[in-house]
Amino acid sequence: MQSPVPFVSIIVPTHKRPVLLERALISIKSQECPLPYEIIVVSDEVDIANDVVCARVLGQNDTYIRRSGARGPAESRNLGLTLASGQYILFLDDDDAWQPGLLAQLANAPAVKEQGFVYFDCSVATESRSAPQLGDISCTQLDLSKQLNELVYIKNQVHMSCFAFPRHLIGNTRFDLHMRAYEDWDFLLAIFEKAMPRHLPIQGSLIFEVSDESTDRRGDSQNASNFNAVMDYLYVYRRHPAPSEALRLQRADFLANNAGLVVPADML
Repeated sequence: MQSPVPFVSIIVPTHKRPVLLERALISIKSQECPLPYEIIVVSDEVDIANDVVCARVLGQNDTYIRRSGARGPAESRNLGLTLASGQYILFLDDDDAWQPGLLAQLANAPAVKEQGFVYFDCSVATESRSAPQLGDISCTQLDLSKQLNELVYIKNQVHMSCFAFPRHLIGNTRFDLHMRAYEDWDFLLAIFEKAMPRHLPIQGSLIFEVSDESTDRRGDSQNASNFNAVMDYLYVYRRHPAPSEALRLQRADFLANNAGLVVPADML
């Protein structure tokens, strides 16, 4: 018997973090959703521990792929998009999780029933990964209803895991494989140029941050704060021109204040 077309395809890029990956996948599998969904896990390196986690947690309608090529989430997400068959696409990093009830609330939201592009709220938890068992230090709920505005053309505002994308809206848009740290933001700007999302008052994502030496989050790495990051900002600015003179001036101020880089506003 052929499986029904999934309501949502959930793309999880991963890299040799089996404990974190298992937490992410269990947070999805624990959802009570009235509509079918599929999980697509794409690993950018062979890792036996990841294999074991996926064999234990994933179901028959899910997909696990160990791909070749360059490491990093961009190519993994692109492969996931190629394989996805759901009406909606959601992304979840392997070190984050979903809160209970997310999929059910999305499935019942009027905006989603109308195939609308939406985003939802999140919580940010600080944890330490130095101990054998993960441990939360603090957790804060965020209301993102007023977080997304035109200033997204200066810097990213909302985490990728807080969006539900209609697959038809994504179309041929893909993550840029040449960027070092901010390909999420670049992808979102490309989507925003097609449509802006509506906010849903749902606590959906649980984003884990690590403030001590045990961090392995890519966004906290050297590539996210050094010269490579400055080049990525310039790259995004050139690909996605600011829609107003005021935003071009704010881009110039941002680069000057945060990177010590003086760039004429008319180039941004």
